[in-house]
Amino acid sequence: MESGTKQPGWPLSAGRRFASESEATGTWNAEASELLKLSMMRRGWGYRELSEALRAQGINRSAAAINRRINRANFTAGFLLACLRALDYEIELRERES
Repeated sequence: MESGTKQPGWPLSAGRRFASESEATGTWNAEASELLKLSMMRRGWGYRELSEALRAQGINRSAAAINRRINRANFTAGFLLACLRALDYEIELRERES
């Protein structure tokens, strides 16, 4: 099968096979980190603004701690969703249309 073909367990947007789970996870973590950075940049926010917005959701981390988390791409899916919600993203989970 070609690289872009959908199969169970294949990353949908990466469009390639990974040599290991570790490589796949690292790639997805980096993509999540870049998504947050780009979203902050588009909104004109720094880590301080994100930190303040996350407080309303019960996440009490300093701007420096959030900076480290995002730049190291070391955070959970829940943290990613909380950040996106803080950045006013409308989060709707639905199946991708073919």
